[in-house]
Amino acid sequence: MYVNTAHWTTSRLLSTAARLNEHHQNQQLLDLNVTHASAITLKALSDSGPISQASLAALMQVQSQTMGKILEKLELKGLVSRSRNTSDARSIRTRVTARGQTLLDSIEQMRRTAAESAMLQDEILRSQLIAIITRLTPSTA
Repeated sequence: MYVNTAHWTTSRLLSTAARLNEHHQNQQLLDLNVTHASAITLKALSDSGPISQASLAALMQVQSQTMGKILEKLELKGLVSRSRNTSDARSIRTRVTARGQTLLDSIEQMRRTAAESAMLQDEILRSQLIAIITRLTPSTA
């Protein structure tokens, strides 16, 4: 089916590409029993180290309640662990478990292979998308 995208706005092109990419990644992640949202949450946790749910939600630009649902599912699968912060008992810190890191390594390898085969390693496109995200992200100052 041919879709004439010549007159689409940049916003529509970006959101459509993002949706299609997420759907494609969810299809690939089915065998690993994880969703795109879970995979990017694991990656963010791996990159940030132990972090609170609220901080992780802010980092990922989602609502804290949304992040809570994702973390709950990941915890049930043994991919993350949550524990009270030793310096502030009101705060709960989340970290990736060894099992979660193993899964994340598999996901990263799968993504590298898929990106190479789909020619999605375009550094110019990546830098332009990063610039758009940076420009549109509200400042927290």
